[in-house]
Amino acid sequence: MSMQASDLVIPDVALWAMRHRLTPQQAIFVEAYRQDFDPVKALRIAGFSGRNKKALAMKLLNQRNIQAALKARNEELHCRAEEMREAALEWIRDMLEANLADIFDPNERPRPVADWPVIWRKGLVHSVKVQSKPGHSATFEFQIKISDRLRFLELLMRHLGMLGPRIKRNEDKKLLAAAQAAQKNADRMALRKP
Repeated sequence: MSMQASDLVIPDVALWAMRHRLTPQQAIFVEAYRQDFDPVKALRIAGFSGRNKKALAMKLLNQRNIQAALKARNEELHCRAEEMREAALEWIRDMLEANLADIFDPNERPRPVADWPVIWRKGLVHSVKVQSKPGHSATFEFQIKISDRLRFLELLMRHLGMLGPRIKRNEDKKLLAAAQAAQKNADRMALRKP
């Protein structure tokens, strides 16, 4: 797939390019360079011409305004990544802390799915199965299969450095074993409500 200069132009290019006093071609060069860090390819995408493309690309990369623009754009990307990281960690924390009682009314009947908290509707419930019991016309069996919270816990622990990539401490193994036992016990209690 070949990139075109128009593919890299985004609405705020003019603003950040003006801030660093870049021409439109230089702004496209900066964005193209950030894509795969190939200066000659970025030069071609930006539409620069010349005989020695590598020398021209290096000359562009050594300009102070282009270096400043690259640094600023990378900092913006880093800030966005931090925001996404924080949102993902918050989502995982919400999944781990979700309470099964939130999806039942005070009479222990399942609430309508629209009334469930967002975390249950968009992540924790793997499947819902409702069947009528044979011989009983008004009795239903309600089963919920919950996503594997243990896996989310393990990923979170690994991310926070509590589990090494290769070596797990005995305490971590015990914690994971206890969490697995709790998960299996919760799975066995396949919610069967009349």
